[in-house]
Amino acid sequence: MRRAPRRRLRQPAALRLAALLFAGLAFLGGCAVTPPAPPAAPDNAELLAEARQALARGDHQAAARAHLRLAERAARAGEALSAVEHRLQAADLLLQGNHLEEVRRILAHLPERLPEQAPAAVSARRTLLLARLALAENHPRQALERLRSLEGDVRLPSDLAAAVHEWRARAYLRAGNLLESVRERVALDTLLPVEDATRRRENQIQLWQTLQRLSEPALRALRLAPPPDVLSGWLELAQIAREAQRRPQTVRERVAEWRLRYPGHPVEEEIIAAVLARQLDEVRRPQHIALLLPHHGPYGRAAAALRDGFLAAHYAREFPDYRPIIRIYDVPEDPNRVVAVYHRAVQEGAELVVGPLRKAAVDRLLELGIQGGAFPRAGRLPVTTLTLNYASHLPARVPAGLFQFGLAPEDEARQVAERAWLDGHNQALALLPEGPWGQRLLNAFRETWEALGGKLLEYQFYPPKDNDFSPSIQALLNLDESYAQRRAVEAVIGRPVKFEPRRRQDADFLFLGAFPRQARLIRPQLKFHYASRLPVYATSHLFTGRPDRNADRDMDGIVFCDIPWVLGDPPPLKRRVEALWPQSATQYTRFYALGADAYRLIPLLENLHTYRHERFSGATGTLYLVQGNRLFRELTWAHFRNGLPRPY
Repeated sequence: MRRAPRRRLRQPAALRLAALLFAGLAFLGGCAVTPPAPPAAPDNAELLAEARQALARGDHQAAARAHLRLAERAARAGEALSAVEHRLQAADLLLQGNHLEEVRRILAHLPERLPEQAPAAVSARRTLLLARLALAENHPRQALERLRSLEGDVRLPSDLAAAVHEWRARAYLRAGNLLESVRERVALDTLLPVEDATRRRENQIQLWQTLQRLSEPALRALRLAPPPDVLSGWLELAQIAREAQRRPQTVRERVAEWRLRYPGHPVEEEIIAAVLARQLDEVRRPQHIALLLPHHGPYGRAAAALRDGFLAAHYAREFPDYRPIIRIYDVPEDPNRVVAVYHRAVQEGAELVVGPLRKAAVDRLLELGIQGGAFPRAGRLPVTTLTLNYASHLPARVPAGLFQFGLAPEDEARQVAERAWLDGHNQALALLPEGPWGQRLLNAFRETWEALGGKLLEYQFYPPKDNDFSPSIQALLNLDESYAQRRAVEAVIGRPVKFEPRRRQDADFLFLGAFPRQARLIRPQLKFHYASRLPVYATSHLFTGRPDRNADRDMDGIVFCDIPWVLGDPPPLKRRVEALWPQSATQYTRFYALGADAYRLIPLLENLHTYRHERFSGATGTLYLVQGNRLFRELTWAHFRNGLPRPY
């Protein structure tokens, strides 16, 4: 009886507590459902700063998005011209990052007729962007056709007129018209501000390097206007430099005469100095050369081809006044013994050493050259040395007097990355053989590709001895996921289903590392696995060096790089090599070219070292020195068509 009244006494307090709790929850609930004030939209200055910051970190898409937002604001405010300018800027930024589909979309949505108040420069910027887009898609002639409408337009501001000449020069170079590319750079030189010394130098270096790719007959034939015509002056100076490789004694006299004929010519003194240095090279030419090569073992045949190419160049009398003594030394397989052979060659009078060939021997020579001990001075080799391979790694410094030259596959992988980027791609796949060689190719390709701004979506290694590469291809194209999904569905419903696998669609191209046997099998297997339209880029290793329409018919469309000795018209020296060594000239053709270039480089090493803009057009490519005194080979590009390599 006492509990009931007690419960009745507590009931009002409980109700009051419940009411308070309900009110508190209602208050809190009311706060929760009230939307917070939206953040203030960034103003125009903040969006411009956002674009600059995105560009600084290499995010072209984010920078372009900021300009597209500015374009939308301008359009809503009725500022049609400002909207067009921001869209053009967004397209420019996306083009720098090779986001070509987005560039096409922006340019396609620009109004056909620009606002009446739009200056000529705005229309010219659109035309220039369309030309650059065509060039990025590897259509240089289409790019030139678009730029034709801007030719001689006096209404353009000087910076935009300069850009037109710059892109015309690039397009002509891509189209293979070297003279017109030079002509555009001559015109560009007159438009660049005098105070912009860096850009003027860069333009003249590009001009000079293009001239160095012209043959001597072309340099003579193309001088149509008499002195003091500026273009003719460039052509004649390039001819003097080319002839100086054979007869350097008269260079100084010929340059002095050239100055009299072309007074006030705008050529940079740095380029003149490089030409004059050819005469100094004559004094430094070694009269006694040692050639260090293995005579036996796994490198024996390649070394023999290299030796014969070296001697063939020597006896071809390309440098009629230069007849050095050449002694050939056998280098054992043990890399530690290379130093003893090297010392013997120097003691017997060698002023320059060419070799060794094995990478391990090059590593040993470089290591001892840096540390000293085996040589009189640490950090310097006793005589200038041109190795015929590259060290395994790039040290912080190399011994003075050491130059590295060879047929490095890494150089080719880097050029594949650059070629694909120039062709407008930015998302890559890679398919390479298992083992150290494939890993080296991948590392070099990925480093260059990502530095350019590209993205490597995925890579796969395949067993090189197999004939069926389906597992690696399916994994690369994400077809294995499609097949797994089908199996899962069939397991659920208990019966087979109609199925068409779908490969990934986000890749622009495939980088293929392969030798001829694998490449001839992989290409049709890619087609079988729904990748017939995926562009394929490769190194020279997939080509035997000898055209074979029947064997290579399945490789149509593959783009690859190779040395001029293989892809160009056969020079007289190559024809001589093929006549003397018909059996090995095909199998080891690139080693014959390497030997020939090693001999030709001897009188040019110091010039290439001192003037890093200098180029040598050799059998193995356009050669120039890069970090670590490594000679880089700029190669020629081709693609297979009807089973034969054709210029790309």
